[in-house]
Amino acid sequence: MLPLSLFAAPLLVSTVAAEPTQWLSSFLNAAEQQAHTIFGLHACPAPFLLPESCINGASPDFPGLDGCCTNVPGGFLLQTQFWDTAPSTGPNNSWTVHGLWPDRCDGSYDAYCDPSREYTDIRGILQQNAPSLLPFMDTYWKDGNGDDNSFWAHEWNKHGTCISTLNTTCYGRAYKQYEEVVDYYERTIELFKSLPTYDWLAAEGIVPSASQTYTLEQLQTAARKHFGYEAVWGCTGGNKLDEVWYGYHTRGPIAGGKFIPTSPDGSKSSCPDTGIRYLPKYAPSTSTGSGSISNSTSPYGNSTSAFFQGVVNGTEQGCLISAGAWFTSGTCATLHLTPASPSTDLAAGFTMTSSKGPCAVASGALSCAAGNTASTFTLDSNKNLVYQGSSSFTADAVPPANVKETVYTTSDHAVQLTLKCAPQ
Repeated sequence: MLPLSLFAAPLLVSTVAAEPTQWLSSFLNAAEQQAHTIFGLHACPAPFLLPESCINGASPDFPGLDGCCTNVPGGFLLQTQFWDTAPSTGPNNSWTVHGLWPDRCDGSYDAYCDPSREYTDIRGILQQNAPSLLPFMDTYWKDGNGDDNSFWAHEWNKHGTCISTLNTTCYGRAYKQYEEVVDYYERTIELFKSLPTYDWLAAEGIVPSASQTYTLEQLQTAARKHFGYEAVWGCTGGNKLDEVWYGYHTRGPIAGGKFIPTSPDGSKSSCPDTGIRYLPKYAPSTSTGSGSISNSTSPYGNSTSAFFQGVVNGTEQGCLISAGAWFTSGTCATLHLTPASPSTDLAAGFTMTSSKGPCAVASGALSCAAGNTASTFTLDSNKNLVYQGSSSFTADAVPPANVKETVYTTSDHAVQLTLKCAPQ
């Protein structure tokens, strides 16, 4: 009886001859998968031996291209940053982290690529797996609505799950749950630290100002000088500068690979050519004296709209919500501040009203509700809320996720905080 291989060989040769590229690609992909199963990301060659993740506006494409070692199709990585002033977030001399986004090489992008790895409690994941990241993130990766944990989760769920080199199969049989999540936040923070936007702009004479304006060319000159390429600058209504995106190609995976600065992809700056306003943080857009904030016409009369952010030991943590409670997992309440006298100077005293009703201190506790008789407050020179001469408030704890804490004016509670006014 003839060996089976003699019959199979002609068929194999015919198949290879007919579709050599497909056969080679399948063979190499199987070999790479086996290598990653055994060695994880250590199966990837050194970055200089790997292809750049974008070539002439397209992803590399050849038999055996390994998506665990080269970021494809999302090979144009953007490290994005915020300059938040309404409300202000983070230190007043630093931009803050937005995220790390894997655009395709043509400027399009994918989002929410793996529902099975969409998480809600990133803080909990990092507390268990990389607690050293949290102090930095609590200072420099801030959500404008006071819900940092949800913001972090959004960035991972929408963008991190679309980075091919963070697929769990790339980590092999030694994979530990959430390992790729940690790699995403670690690399984002590492990149952010290498991109000190505030310092780069200041070195070129571009500093926050309530009156000075700048040109787009001034911003791009600073980017070219310090980053090596132009960046994408974002402005909101009123030509207010609030975002910057820095672009990279990569060689190798997110964890351990090389990031190569490059010029923008399909995205363009939304700022105008001239008249760009780079406003200071924690300061009103228009000031009329100590403790004053420009007011506006609203259904609440001659009032100013503002948020109040909780600050504990110098770190912003959440804000007041409409009932007057302290919350770290939701949207800040818009408080309407109405001067207690015809003067527009809030330092002279004002009442506050939320969508729930007037805000008052009763039995040492702050609340905003219909039927309240509004208490009178002031602001100190740092724009902190003051009640009966004191800017110190207390609570039983820093609110954990989805828990509201009552704010007290008495000193017999565990956590001391101030309430920082952030005009809208």
